[in-house]
Amino acid sequence: MLSSRGAPSWVVTARDLYLVAMVVFVVNIVIGILNGADVVDFDRNQILTHVHAGTVGWLTLTIVASTFLLFQAANRRLMLALAVLVPIYVLAFYTGNFAFRAIGGLALLIAIAWLLWWLWQQYLAGERTLPRLAVVLGLTSFGYGALLGVLIQVSLAAGVMLLPGDTVGAHASAMTFGYLVLVAMGLIEWRILGTRDMPRNGLIQIGALFTGGLVISLSLLAGAQQAGGGIYLLTQLIAVVFFAVRILPRALRVNWAAAEPIRHFAASSIWVVVALILFMYIVFVFITQGLDPSDPNAPLNVLIASDHAAYIGIVTNIVLGLLTVLLLRSDRRSWIGQVIFWGVNLGLLVFVIGLIVNTAQIKQIGAPVMGITLLVALAILAYTALREPLEASEADLDRGV
Repeated sequence: MLSSRGAPSWVVTARDLYLVAMVVFVVNIVIGILNGADVVDFDRNQILTHVHAGTVGWLTLTIVASTFLLFQAANRRLMLALAVLVPIYVLAFYTGNFAFRAIGGLALLIAIAWLLWWLWQQYLAGERTLPRLAVVLGLTSFGYGALLGVLIQVSLAAGVMLLPGDTVGAHASAMTFGYLVLVAMGLIEWRILGTRDMPRNGLIQIGALFTGGLVISLSLLAGAQQAGGGIYLLTQLIAVVFFAVRILPRALRVNWAAAEPIRHFAASSIWVVVALILFMYIVFVFITQGLDPSDPNAPLNVLIASDHAAYIGIVTNIVLGLLTVLLLRSDRRSWIGQVIFWGVNLGLLVFVIGLIVNTAQIKQIGAPVMGITLLVALAILAYTALREPLEASEADLDRGV
């Protein structure tokens, strides 16, 4: 039975949404392990299930839960709507039924609009800090990326083209660096620096990332990849340089041997730089060589490496850090924390290297290590959430530990 002794209602709501996200993430991990180790040859629908179970099921639900913690506020009815609609949408991809995907996507889009309306209200009425602004802008990018994704599904169901240009590319670019990395920068800023104001360099950093994500999406729709790609590279370079200068010195000074939550946020900051550099390389290759994703010379292996660096290295590290704060008392963090932290990050490192050098044997080592460690982490954290009293408070979450 769930226990919430001493915890505010917004912490309880966040905890419950994290649990739903864990269930969906299991689907993503199992498919990922089998696919990464080349054990099973999955069809397109199953791969799309893997992608959306990860990006919408795990990443977005945990980001919303983390947003509740950042803002110290939550809407339980909104949480329940997302907890129902997101798994249905993921299931729709597995079926391969275009009508089911379109209807599920439209229902979810309404819930996303509700989320954005609630979130902007919270931001405008409450404390306006750089971490909160980054999260609000990132989820706004998610909103237009989700709109593009749903319109793609409606187009497939109706058999008509509703959008011009490279709609899939525009959707994917909006959902990764304009959304996930921008939100992550805000959450890292909160946990590493504890920023409570609006530093100018930080505003330039998140403004560049938000603008770049919007530009690359619109340029792909307009068929102006060359111009959009050039602007995008400039904005991402600005963002990564400012982020590295502002965040990395503090992040690198953490005690990497101590099983404390801050290690996850520090590791996430390193993966931000890795993921952005990889993606900038991809964009540079595409615009200078005039490639498209179907071209056999396209560096799709590097794109997949960049995506996993963002999904697991950046966002999942942040979530594991926040879950450790919420669920694991300091006397229980030692061996559990070591297994989770090193298993996930070293497994991911090996997997990303295997993708970059395009060597199956290396990927077959990294994918199972990373995936199995994530399953163990989810099992431990879910068991703790279900059996132990939830005692986190505002003070626990305000400390950058």
